Amino acid sequence: MQVDWSKLFSYINKGADRDTIIEVENWRKKDVRNEDFYRRVCDYYKNSPTHNESFSEEQLTEFYSKMQKSRKRKNQRVLWRRMTVAASVILLLSLGTWLYYDTNIFEEKKMQVAMSGYNNTESVIVVTGDGNKFTMGQLNPKVARQVSENKLAYSVSDSVETLDTAKIEKQIQYHTIIVPRGKTFEVVLSDGTFVLLSPSSELTYPVQFDASFTREVTLQGEAYFEVTKSSNRFVVNTNHMKLQVYGTTFNVLSRNDSPDEAVLLEGVVGITPTNSLNGKETVLRPGDKSSVDQSGLVSVVQSDLAEYIAKRNGYILFNGKTIKEIIHTLELYYDVDFITKNTVLDKKEYVFSVKQDVSLRDALNMIEGVSDVKFVIDGKEVKITSR
Repeated sequence: MQVDWSKLFSYINKGADRDTIIEVENWRKKDVRNEDFYRRVCDYYKNSPTHNESFSEEQLTEFYSKMQKSRKRKNQRVLWRRMTVAASVILLLSLGTWLYYDTNIFEEKKMQVAMSGYNNTESVIVVTGDGNKFTMGQLNPKVARQVSENKLAYSVSDSVETLDTAKIEKQIQYHTIIVPRGKTFEVVLSDGTFVLLSPSSELTYPVQFDASFTREVTLQGEAYFEVTKSSNRFVVNTNHMKLQVYGTTFNVLSRNDSPDEAVLLEGVVGITPTNSLNGKETVLRPGDKSSVDQSGLVSVVQSDLAEYIAKRNGYILFNGKTIKEIIHTLELYYDVDFITKNTVLDKKEYVFSVKQDVSLRDALNMIEGVSDVKFVIDGKEVKITSR
């Protein structure tokens, strides 16, 4: 019986919906080898959930040989899902092409993917309320400390409640952090809330949260949030919606060319369209993905959480994405433009991942290995041709 690895991963990490739980548990019960495989997968990923491993051509040949012998010996099946078999087989934290075969795979020697960062000369900047612009190193370290090249932590606020709310409103200082294409950035807000900003994103927030006020931020772009629990609500404002939480984990996407989206990983959140006349709130549960368009129409569907877990762990995960969808994401992460003139892109869906600091060339090599397209990098343009 074939099982989708994304569902298995969600099941292992207790993020699966009811239907997925039933499907995986039925799969485990159907064959003792399924249960054995499940347990070995749990053991394998228990301590290092962000493996991104590949096999060389020679290793892959040996790999196939062992699987064929195993198939003849035990009449086992090799199950490939969605992605074409190629010289680079990616075994990833949450998704990918998974094999049901002799468990010798876990003893194979593995060759790590060569990683090298992609350099974007444009810097992440912080804009203060009076319009001044600063790089991370120029900020007052008593207010915000640069933890690393791509992480900023604000000083923990010692909030004191006061009745003079008008005075507080005047004193509250706001920062807007601007992340360009080709970069991601982490921010720890003064209440301890963790925010991972995707490329081409902006977040506006108070330098210090006050106990008298709702914790409120504004997002343009995409960000992953792990909100610190508090008696005060945490609110994320976007183009078309207001998202309210008390302490939870979620991802928000708000770009001008599409409806606003929210995906809940843990906890409970409420979604209210910005233009709502009655203030009706739609409540999301873990695994829900909401969409709010310009008219205020709200829709909710179940979502695979693996993509967002991968992002939190430093990976870009493509689960059943077409070449067109893949290159759209790569444009943001690598600050390049893909040129598709006179090239018809296939509509096949692919499953693979790349670490966020892998070079653009290495990322494109992975795609070339499983598709019929070829990429030529010319400065900040990438030309696509058919092979």
